Amino acid sequence: MFALFCMFSLFGFAQPNYNVNIYNNPYPGNLFFHVGGPPSKPVNVVDSTGALIYSEDFGLKGWGWQVNKNNKITFFDRQSKGWFVMDSLENIVDSIYCQNGFIADNHDFLALNSGNYILFAYDIRPYATDTIAPNGSLDQNITGLTIQELDNDHNVLFEWSSFDHFYLSNYPGILNSLGNNTFDFLHCNAIEIDEDGNFLISNRTISEITKINRVTGEIIWRFGGEQSDFIFTNDYPFSKQHCIKSLGSNKYLLYDNGNLSDLFTGGIKRSRAVEYELDLSNFTATKLWDYVHPDSLFTPSIGSVQRLENGNTLINFGNNQVINRGGVITEVNTNNEIVFELELENGQNVYCANKANWNFDNGTLDLTESAGPINAGKPNIYPNPSHSIFHVNIGSLKDVKVNIQILSLNGRIVYDVDYNHIKHIEVPHHFSPGSYIVKCTAGSSVSHTNIVVTP
Repeated sequence: MFALFCMFSLFGFAQPNYNVNIYNNPYPGNLFFHVGGPPSKPVNVVDSTGALIYSEDFGLKGWGWQVNKNNKITFFDRQSKGWFVMDSLENIVDSIYCQNGFIADNHDFLALNSGNYILFAYDIRPYATDTIAPNGSLDQNITGLTIQELDNDHNVLFEWSSFDHFYLSNYPGILNSLGNNTFDFLHCNAIEIDEDGNFLISNRTISEITKINRVTGEIIWRFGGEQSDFIFTNDYPFSKQHCIKSLGSNKYLLYDNGNLSDLFTGGIKRSRAVEYELDLSNFTATKLWDYVHPDSLFTPSIGSVQRLENGNTLINFGNNQVINRGGVITEVNTNNEIVFELELENGQNVYCANKANWNFDNGTLDLTESAGPINAGKPNIYPNPSHSIFHVNIGSLKDVKVNIQILSLNGRIVYDVDYNHIKHIEVPHHFSPGSYIVKCTAGSSVSHTNIVVTP
């Protein structure tokens, strides 16, 4: 067990409570996630050591917290039903809502480098389901899907409706779930842009990944579920999935919740991350890789997966309440060895988790400078990591007044002291575990470096 982090000194009252169970050279990016479950729902950033470096309770805002494709933070506001864009100075630089009378859904959102935005809405319409199912009704409502692409000024560039392309009668396996209330037919929980620029969507109710032409709106192919264009060659079908990711070369990564997995494995239900390669000539789907947690975790809802730049895979087993555990975020290497694992306390869940090489900045720091030991001719700071004290040796600099500032990675100053004509400075501290930036000003010379504070 690595440590239990409960950060109260640097942040507000709402923090996640979690254990870092495993830490063994994970991918060095920061981890972004939003905590669901009572009593509070903070957004969080955890560094690669597992230390909490940012945590804020935005109230009804924060769902879908991540670094998006435009290299800015995006998150959903459940009150106004819109997506917010935040820059590295914590400024809200845009808020995006569906147009033409639709209300944005909170499951997923893309903010592109071009300045365009892609979001979707559920579209509820009446449907006489008694015409296709014995348990149907004359005035049943069913949920469809609308996708919109907006330009930087929020003008609609593309609008797509599932009612032109999906027909409930083509999915007889789900008709016994109709009931008397609104039926959640097109439950989209993820949208992605494929390598050719077209859309990919994940439809949970029908266990289908669908590829949509971004210009004409026509269906290019369907993968999984009752209408699949592809045959699985070496795997059982995924079910109730989340988080489709395009890896290029017709390879795709998704989080298989596995609600129907026991029907194929003969064992218990289990969730997994799984990668497929699609053969567009023979219409086959080949499993290239998958990962099932050693505890055979089964998350009946939510979850996410991300392939990292070094080949590792970040897997969010976000909802383990059925076994009285909190969300488990696991990073595995290419040998399926766990190199990082964070587990929240029971009752706290995570819809999606992502890593990114991204930090907040208070506008006064050049965070592109060296993140390691300061170079020769500049102050030497040691030990690093530090527990309760570190030293700054400025013997190589002129005999001038020195100011030492220590800042959290979101730019908050937690230490600010001037020293007069001292060659060796000893800095005692009681900071919470995590990464910090040391800013040393000696005359006209200013330098930055990172330190890590251990428990």
